[in-house]
Parts: sequence; structure tokens; C-alpha cells
Amino acid sequence: MFHTPIEPRIGQPSSGDRFFAFGEQPLQFPARMDLCRHQAPAPMDCDALRFAAAARQSESRLAFRPAFATGDWRVLSSFCIARQLPAGYRVVIPGRSDRALRFVVEGTLCQESAAATRAQPTLLHPGAILGEDALFSDGPCELDVRTLEDSLILELSLPRHKELTAACPEIAFELLRAAGGAIAARGRTSEG
Repeated sequence: MFHTPIEPRIGQPSSGDRFFAFGEQPLQFPARMDLCRHQAPAPMDCDALRFAAAARQSESRLAFRPAFATGDWRVLSSFCIARQLPAGYRVVIPGRSDRALRFVVEGTLCQESAAATRAQPTLLHPGAILGEDALFSDGPCELDVRTLEDSLILELSLPRHKELTAACPEIAFELLRAAGGAIAARGRTSEG
């Protein structure tokens, strides 16, 4: 039959030695072993950092300001898709189910309620978010949103939000907390 030598080769550790050497090292946390995302390094001035800077400078009560560090913004942007939109582009169509969260990086968007009778349209400037209700509801959207000029938005789809939640739950939780705060601020603004 087959003859397999049982003595270890000189200079090479046995499989048992390799096992015990590896067993002493801690396993990586699953978020560090993320296989869902492309692991290319983020540029120093990514779109999410530009969005964060615009939100910090905004005087609007509706600006989106989660408690993120620079690294958190970079992680969030790795789950988003950047979209360059021309003027007059319809971002959200009333009556359709849209579960994406969008961040306005450049340009201005006009948001109107489909059932608006006397309500004024809302202008969304850099630093604002759009679609925060979609994080909490499956219902069709009641907003009509168009770009007023060439715009850049970051879009976080529902599947990518689920990946973010699995990979980085603390970032996803802070995102939900801040989105809830934006909804509450919008409610206070519409009452007053």
C-alpha cells in the first residue's frame, strides 16, 4: 500500500505544533472579516466627510448630525452609492415604495408632499437627509422630490443598510438614532 513517513521533516513544524501556535491567537471580530464590501482604502476626502462638514456648517434644525467620528463616516460611505443627478431629476416618486436613505452632498433638492394643499415645499441643501421615514416604514412614499440643480447624493439602500447593521451595529444604531431625531425635528418644525 502507501507508505507515509511518521517522523516530522527536519526544520518544519508538525501539524499539531501549527495548530497550537494558531490556537493562542484570538479570532478576528466578524466586522473585521467583512467579505461583503470591497476593501479598497477610502480617499482622504470622501463624499461622506463632505456631507458631514456641510451638516456641521448648516444652520438648519433639520441638518443630519449623528455622533460619528471620521472613521465612522468612511465606513458608512463604503456601504453607500454616490449618484450624480442632473437638474430636474425625480429622486422620489409618490406612491412608490422606496426604502433608501439619501444624503445630500452637493446641490439642492425640492421636497413636496403629494397630498400638499397649502404646505410649502421644503428645500434640502447639503447636509440634509432624505428618506429617513423609509428606515422605519414599509409603506409607499408620500413625497415628490426633484433636484433643482446638478446634485450629488449618497444612497444607502435597504440591503446595504442590513449589511451595515450586521458588520457595524454601533454605526447602524447611531444612524437610526440620528434619523429618528431628524424625524422629530421635522415634526416640531411643521407644528410651529
